[in-house]
Amino acid sequence: MKIAGIILAGGLSSRMGQDKAQLLFAKQTLLARNVSLLSGLGLIDTFVSGKYPNFQCIEDINLELGPIGGLHACVEFLYQQIDALFIVPVDMPLLSEAECHYLLQQFVTYPQGVFYEQATFPMILPLNLQLKEYLSEALASPHNKQRSLYRLLKTLKLQPINYQTESYFRFQNSNTPEEWENCLATYHALKSNKEL
Repeated sequence: MKIAGIILAGGLSSRMGQDKAQLLFAKQTLLARNVSLLSGLGLIDTFVSGKYPNFQCIEDINLELGPIGGLHACVEFLYQQIDALFIVPVDMPLLSEAECHYLLQQFVTYPQGVFYEQATFPMILPLNLQLKEYLSEALASPHNKQRSLYRLLKTLKLQPINYQTESYFRFQNSNTPEEWENCLATYHALKSNKEL
């Protein structure tokens, strides 16, 4: 099965006040860190949903429509080339290969698509006609609620996967300066305890 990695990095980062993809974490930008993470999973290829020099990017067709807009562009670009998409947000710096490999294992059992119920992302979506048509219809709607990730999960009947409670911190997002500081503090604590 051909699975491609997708890093969602096309947002405006308005709550952060600066481009999240360019934040430095362990001497790498978050974007470079995610490319490295997905490249280590044995996927067929990795793409960035957004516009960044020196990366293999897929730009949004419809601008400023959130993650659904980014997914739509990726699906249109990769349709009939790829069997499934392994999707991560650019702002989840504590995510590790362990969570990614576990989700890939679960996808074998649940080919309709899987996600971590604690966080939504990462998720794996089969790249099929149902997904393609769903995204096109969602973007054509004038209602924002039609473009929610929650609606996508429910409509396409993705399987929620539970994960060990002690590792929930891996799914921390960095949407705001405060969340970013929390992620950095967690990272340094893990590093001190040699738990990375």
